Amino acid sequence: MAMPGDTPGAAALLRPVPTAAQSSTRPVLAGPIRLGGEAGSTLQLRIGHASRGAGKLNEDFYGIANPGAAAIAARGLALAVADGVSGDGGARTAAETTVRSLLDDYYDTPEQWNIGRALDKVLRAINDWLVGENLRRPDGEGLVSTLSMLLFKDAHYYLAHVGDTRVYRRRKTVLKQLTTDHTWPRRDMRHVLRRAVGLETHLIAQYGDGELQEGDTFLIASDGVWEVLGERALHEALEPGVDPQAGADRLVQHSIDRQLQYMGRNDATAVIVRVEPVGG
Repeated sequence: MAMPGDTPGAAALLRPVPTAAQSSTRPVLAGPIRLGGEAGSTLQLRIGHASRGAGKLNEDFYGIANPGAAAIAARGLALAVADGVSGDGGARTAAETTVRSLLDDYYDTPEQWNIGRALDKVLRAINDWLVGENLRRPDGEGLVSTLSMLLFKDAHYYLAHVGDTRVYRRRKTVLKQLTTDHTWPRRDMRHVLRRAVGLETHLIAQYGDGELQEGDTFLIASDGVWEVLGERALHEALEPGVDPQAGADRLVQHSIDRQLQYMGRNDATAVIVRVEPVGG
């Protein structure tokens, strides 16, 4: 499993890229990404992404795998957002470890494993590593992180999720939350996680999948976006006329601006993926 290394910012390139992009603080993708396979041969993805810390070290971390056309055709394109929740300086490490390891190790799983098995095996290994580190540092608050991941292959999407980052899909005019918040239902504990990577020895993640339709737009967002702004702002940022990069930038900037009004400290991350016809 890949361990975290030195990184320049809240986003990182997860697979080999041209040298000119190595120092970028954001993933660099060369235009729309065409989905592989017969079922997905007429579809491509357009991606926008942004992340900012709320007046402190950004404890969110996101990644977009860049494995090349052959690997996308064989194993799909993976994206993930994590929000570290440790309070002793380990939050960023937990989020970065979770995203980097998942997006790196998924592409090294045996080809005979189906997507669900591969994601589950990798997530459990990451959880085991974080739990082991926490046992070795009992005086700390631990390495714990939320995670929401999307994987696009052929004409389908797959998701893996634990915690309270969220995945949304806008299909035509309907915005739908595809993930469930793993928090305690009591009002005074609604921000307390009951599931997270590294929280317990036995990880129970949410998995899902579905068929893609042309025009579908997906959002992976940390709670610094969805909670601060509300669903109306999310809906507007995913409208067909809004470029995904402009939408992601808008959500993150609006979150930070709004938090400045009440001294908010919630980091904001948004990754938007639009499904388009090839050449669209």
